[in-house]
Amino acid sequence: MGLKQRGHQTEARNISNRAKNTNEDQELKVITGTGFAAAALLFSGSAALAAPTYLSCEFATPKGTPQVFNFALDEAARTFGVYVPASGSQRMEKGTFAGGKASLNEGSVAWEIDIAKGSVIRDKRMVGEKDGGTCKTISHAQSGFED
Repeated sequence: MGLKQRGHQTEARNISNRAKNTNEDQELKVITGTGFAAAALLFSGSAALAAPTYLSCEFATPKGTPQVFNFALDEAARTFGVYVPASGSQRMEKGTFAGGKASLNEGSVAWEIDIAKGSVIRDKRMVGEKDGGTCKTISHAQSGFED
């Protein structure tokens, strides 16, 4: 085999190897890009998938008829909604979420809900009284909150 022939074979092998490496690089880029996209979807979707929690909480009254407040707690959006079924009053504010609890300070009234325990403390600052109530999970449809 002559020198010229060996040179052509070596050059052909080099071209073949470059083509193979290029294909492997492209495959790696596709796999890597897919992996990053899947990870981004997983992490960004976890907050989006966490639906608000709707609670109906009752406070005992001297008359024996409980006073009811419904709450919409959205930790991802950091919102705390209060709905009063007796009057139809509804409000949504920025709340604080930490350690399985949600709280809202409305000035004259402050709320603290322990979501896991199903309990609520209402601090009626305007009259210097605190009372507690019990909560149960309800659906959005039952909550009274408008979309």
